Order: sequence, then structure tokens, then C-alpha cells
Amino acid sequence: MWYLEIKHFCPRTPVILVGCQLDLRYADLEAVNRARRPLSRPIKPGDILPPESGREVAKELGIPYYETSVFDQFGIKDIFDNAIRAALISRRHLQFWKSHLRRVQKPLLQAPFLPPKAPPPLIKIPECPAKNRDGPKQLLETPLCADVMFIVQEHVHLYAHRIYLSTSSSKFFDLFQMDFSDESQCLVVTERHGRDQLMRTLSLDTEEDVMVLPNLSPCSLRASKSDGTLKMLSFSGMHRRTRLSLASWSKAFYSIHKENVINPVTGTPALMTIVKMDHSIHHGPFSAVLRFLYTGELDEKEKDLMKIAQIAEILEVFDLRMMVENIMNNEGFMNQEITKAFHVRKANRIKECLAKNNFTDVVFRLDDGTINAHKPLLISSCDWMAALFGGSFMESANDEVSFPNTSRVCMQAVLEYLYTNQLSPMADLDPMELIALANRLCLPRLIALTEQYAVSELLKASKDGQDIDGEVLTYLELAQFHNANQLAAWCLHHICTHYNRICANYRKEIKSKSPENQEYFEKHRWPPVWYLKEEDHYQRVKKEREKEDVVLNKHHSRRRWCFWSTSPAVA
Repeated sequence: MWYLEIKHFCPRTPVILVGCQLDLRYADLEAVNRARRPLSRPIKPGDILPPESGREVAKELGIPYYETSVFDQFGIKDIFDNAIRAALISRRHLQFWKSHLRRVQKPLLQAPFLPPKAPPPLIKIPECPAKNRDGPKQLLETPLCADVMFIVQEHVHLYAHRIYLSTSSSKFFDLFQMDFSDESQCLVVTERHGRDQLMRTLSLDTEEDVMVLPNLSPCSLRASKSDGTLKMLSFSGMHRRTRLSLASWSKAFYSIHKENVINPVTGTPALMTIVKMDHSIHHGPFSAVLRFLYTGELDEKEKDLMKIAQIAEILEVFDLRMMVENIMNNEGFMNQEITKAFHVRKANRIKECLAKNNFTDVVFRLDDGTINAHKPLLISSCDWMAALFGGSFMESANDEVSFPNTSRVCMQAVLEYLYTNQLSPMADLDPMELIALANRLCLPRLIALTEQYAVSELLKASKDGQDIDGEVLTYLELAQFHNANQLAAWCLHHICTHYNRICANYRKEIKSKSPENQEYFEKHRWPPVWYLKEEDHYQRVKKEREKEDVVLNKHHSRRRWCFWSTSPAVA
């Protein structure tokens, strides 16, 4: 545009053509437009000129061409150095007698700019969903699949779940571990004398001991003279009872037995463990204790803190007693650490119950076996499971659920996540199978954790020298199909940054990808196509100049006098 005017007014002034803002070729134009002024014209992909366009204009005008980027600090020194060279060469035509101007080189070639590799996308783990945080509290308020009913003050019925109580309190764990399903056998709980009156043990008396006290009911509790070992008692039909008196073992419990009870939520009969509490335990404080056993939290505005502390002392829930003490000492901020430690300890106990099949109430039938689980934990941590077991589905009333196309290792990983909100790496765990199952169960956080695990395993294998390109190609479209978008983005980045190598080794696999993926490869491949073309052009022109310099040097050496000495060219 300005070349004709420059030549008209400055005919002897050398001209250099410069292409600016080279970084826009690989920049995110949407982010660039957002950062610009509101009224400025947005930059479109068609506004970015390829390098060959600049070379064509420079060739047409007969001037050198350079590209710069202030953002990347590229080409700025080349512009000033070669502008000085062009000016000195122009002066050499006017002041030809100056010898130092004869050694000035003409403007040099500029090597093409290689854009930096795009950083790999980070796998972001979403926060724990509100369902997992508030699930236990909601389950206590709406006791789906309840298997425990507490009778408080003779008329108040509170429903709970054995797995939550047993993993939060060792006293409840011992209570629900009692085997009183057979009416012909009865457990007699005795009190072990010692310094700590709160510690108790289960024992059974012999038949001779029972005969000594004929007025004692076969199922009542009394102090035993035994050493604490368990013995079995058999009674005639007239003495068979399933009700156990627990007053001597713990002051909190009066009796325990099993009975078919109508579930207050579903309205269907279910076998529950009926625990009758002592008359001294009131409804309000005991409800607060149950909420702590489910959530690990205690409201500072709770009434009757002393009664809550007394119940916690009887049930050996020492964390709750400490929280009450902190609140009374105006140190409630310390309870947050107690809650964190409570959840960590509870998660370990839940994993132990899962490994030992304690208190399980559902069986998942898989392709390679079965695995036991707990409905309350599944309902409180997964909406899909809550709809399955709490709705009108047939599986809600069954103790077995079939999961086709699922392995035992994969289901084990899902259960541990639902129980502890963490993913534990296991041997022979297929990340894509786990992602597919997590997508079926609508667990986006588990998908993100599995994506992170898959990427870490791929990077570890790559550091060990293994070829992961084929596995990445396999993961790509599977991840896109199962909504693992972060893993798919990482696979796209890996393929694009190693495109030449992957194309050489896996040409058929690349060609079999979807048109959208192939278009993405061509757009984001590294090095980009324009750089490869520029590199070829630079090497070709560089060889031509080297040949010209060789010929020119031979020509000057023939005309050189014998007393001339060679001198290096001026930079």
C-alpha cells in the first residue's frame, strides 16, 4: 500500500517487509478477543495471513521479509540487525571507497519460528457432590432400607441402619454382632469386674450355673463367675425366647430382638433389629447422638448438652463427648478437626466391613462372580442407587441385583468410592471399564478420578519407555463416548503433539477416527503444517545462498592480489 509513495519520496531508502503478531497463528483467538477493548474489531481466523503470503509480497517488491512477535520475543533483533545491514549496503553504493562497507553482508535469512507445545490439559476433580455430604443426614431423616428400630421412652420409634451405627461406635458394633437368630440358643451377657466399669464382655454360663439359680430367666443378664468365654445354652420349648436383656452389659440398652416391622417410608414389612433403650435416655439427646453417628457433626445450638455427653459416655462415643466439652468451653472451632478424624476413621471401618462382608444386605451378581454391599451406604451416596433401591423397581425388594458386562474388580472400585468418596487403585483395574460403569451410574466425580488415574498410568508407562500411542488411540473415542471429556482432551493433546510419529506407526488407526477428530488433528497438530512448509523453504533457500557464496568467494579469490589478507565478513 505504501511502497509506491515510499519509493517516490525516498527512492534510495531500503525497505524491509515485516509481519507482526506472529503469535496469533497459534493463539486462542476467542481469548484474545475477550482481552481486547470492547469496541475493537474482533480478529477472525481469516485475518491471520500464512507465511507464504508475506513471502509473495516481498518477492513481488524485491525486498526481504521477516516475521516478529513481541509476545514471544521472536524476530525483533533480526529486524534491527538486518535493517542496519540494508542501510549500510545502501550507503556502500554512495561511499564505495570505504573498505569496511565492502564486508557488510546483505540481509540474512530468518529461520522459521517453531510455536511452543501446548501444555497438556489438567485433570480437574470436581468437589464432593452435595448428595455425598448430606446423604447420611437425609437417610436418617428418611430411613429407606432401615434395619434397626430404637424404642425410646416406650413410645418413640427411631429408625437407623446397622452399617452406619457399627462403623461409628464400637458399642453398636458389638451389639449387632450378637447372634440371636436361633431361638434355641441364648446369649447371656456378663459384666467383667475391673477398674474400667465401661468395658464389658459377653459370656455364657454352663447348665450347672443355671440350675443353681432356678428363678433366673434363661435370657436375663447377671454377673457371671466365668472367665469371659462364650458358652451355648439350650432350653426347652417353654423357655425359648428371642428377647435379650442388656441392662447389665450397658446402661443404655434394655433389650434387643428381631421382628418384622413395617418400614415407615416404603410401607412394606422388613426384618429389623428392635433395640429398646433404657428409660433414662430421652428422645432429643439420643436423636442428636444418632445424627453425630451418621454425619460426625454436632450443632452448637443443641439443647441438653450434658445429657448428650452422658449418652456418649455410655455408648463409648468419646469423640462426641469431647465435642460437647469444646462447645461448653467456647472452643467449638476445634470440633472441625474431630469431624475430619471421625470421617477418616469411619471410612477405614467401612472398607473393613466391605472386605469382611459385615452387615451386608444386597448381593451384586457380576460376570466373574458376586460381591456383597450395603444398601444404606449406596442410597446415601448415589442417586442412581437411591432410585434403584428406594423406588418402585423390582430390585428394591430383592437381595440380588445383576450387573451385566461388569467385572468384580470394577464393582469393587465403585463400591469403595461410594463408601469413602475416594478411588483406590487396584491391580487389573481397567480404567475404561470403570469409566463406563461410572457413566452408567451418573458419577461424574468418579469419572474424573478415573481419568486422573488413567493419565497417571499412561505417563508412568511412557517414562518406563513403553509405547502408549496405540493405547491412547484406543482410549480416545471410548472416552468421548462415555463422557470422559477430560481424558479425551488429554488423548487429543497427546496425539496432536506426537502426530508425525503416530501417523508413521498407526496410519490406519488415525484414518479410522471420526471426521471431527481428524479435523482437530489437522488444526492442532504440532509442529503445524505452516511451520513444516517454512522449514522446507528456509533449508532450500539457505542451500542456494550457500552455493552463491561459494561461487562469489571463488570469483573474488581469482582477482585477489598476493598481499591481500582475508578478513571475516561484518556481521
